[in-house]
Amino acid sequence: MSLRKAVLQRITPLPSRTPSPSLHHDWPQSPDSETIFPDLAPHREPEPDEHTASSSKSPCVPSPLSSSSSPPSSSSSSAAAAVPADDHSPCSSSRGKAQDKGKEKGKHTHMGNRRVLTSRSSRARDFMSPSGVVKRWRVNIADHAASLPSDLATVSLSGTVKRDPDLWFDDGNIVLLCRDTAFRVYRGLLTRHSVIFRDLFSMAQPSTSETMESCPVVHISDPPDDLRHLLRVMCGLRSFPIVPGERMEFSELASLVRMSHKYHVDDLHSRAMHHLKLYFTNDLAVWDSAGIDGNLFLHITPPDAITAVNLARLTHTDSVLPTALYLCCQLDAELTAGVERPDGSTERLDPKDLELVLRGRTELVRASTRGACTICRPAPSAQCTGTGKGGGGSSSGGSGSTSGCERALREILNMMLDGLQKDPIGDIAGYAALDSWEHWIEDVVELWPLCEPCRAMLHARDLDVRRDVWKRLPQYMGVAVEDWKDPTVAATPHK
Repeated sequence: MSLRKAVLQRITPLPSRTPSPSLHHDWPQSPDSETIFPDLAPHREPEPDEHTASSSKSPCVPSPLSSSSSPPSSSSSSAAAAVPADDHSPCSSSRGKAQDKGKEKGKHTHMGNRRVLTSRSSRARDFMSPSGVVKRWRVNIADHAASLPSDLATVSLSGTVKRDPDLWFDDGNIVLLCRDTAFRVYRGLLTRHSVIFRDLFSMAQPSTSETMESCPVVHISDPPDDLRHLLRVMCGLRSFPIVPGERMEFSELASLVRMSHKYHVDDLHSRAMHHLKLYFTNDLAVWDSAGIDGNLFLHITPPDAITAVNLARLTHTDSVLPTALYLCCQLDAELTAGVERPDGSTERLDPKDLELVLRGRTELVRASTRGACTICRPAPSAQCTGTGKGGGGSSSGGSGSTSGCERALREILNMMLDGLQKDPIGDIAGYAALDSWEHWIEDVVELWPLCEPCRAMLHARDLDVRRDVWKRLPQYMGVAVEDWKDPTVAATPHK
């Protein structure tokens, strides 16, 4: 390969067929790369005079000719073929002469095989090189900075690019340009914690890159909000881990998980995943300590479960999936519509995870139905005192006292079965199989009073049912989790 060919392949990007917005409208458009540099086309050898521009002023520029079956270097082959044209064209005679000359041998053998660029204005000729090729300002900004307007090699703060109000340090030494937001931060601080930032900044050489206020500019493709959350923690503007009682929005935690995973900020990633698993946990006791809107550290909304599933897939954290998929089972329209991110994009479940949710709903309905029948089984406690409705027996627990609580339990069971017939997938047999029956038990006991031992027995049955559902939750959701905690191991079943 010749030196000229190697240089052209290195510095010449593919030509754009769309004019740059910074160019004047009179600038000529770049033709095909094979037209300007025919020696880059396959099966052709470069000639010394290949890029010598034609001095002809004729407005008729010959089109590229079809390739001959013989090699171009053969002395017996003709270098040009006739180009179809209208007989009334004023250039028909010149084309005839070109065909005659194409049969001759000499140094102009290959000149008929390329299209010669001609300009139609003096401004266009100003941007033509002596070899007839249009000058390219996008090759290397540093090499051509002298011939360019001064604002092309720098990025100025304008109406489209704005400083971040919190993450613009006057003594910062690098600018991260994220869409329309610029962050001026400290290069050493970021490279100290992230090998990805270190590699990224090493490619932004001050002599060749864009600059903003004398700082090299690195373009970041992430949403500005995601990058802002990451930089706030790395620059010490956000306390993390979170102080108890100072609840973080789930969208911020999700940004930290995504960005710390992408840029390999290992310490931050570990802390972010710890907070994520405090809510989407593998421990029933931890799950019960949180509420529907989060815990002491995190504020969450039901649709955030979709994001949690995607984060678990991204980070390969299987222990998050059972509870995240379980909460997705409780969603309505959001399950297919997705959840909107702060940057305006929409996050949805992967089709395979959506299928797991639909199958999981069926299993949860079955589990809820079994749980209701187990809790309302008409068998009173062995310590029944006989103070239930219809009892009236002695406190020693004779047959009369036992029948009173037993009749009340049968009434409760019949009421539950009647509700299942009227609403098969409702409050009784819904998707929320992990929800406690505690409030429901207190409501029915107001209608059919039970003695204290029998009432405590119903609450104990409720706990046993929920423990069993938790144990089987990964199976219901169709995922395998190695470190899933079984709450029934140390628990004593209540009959």
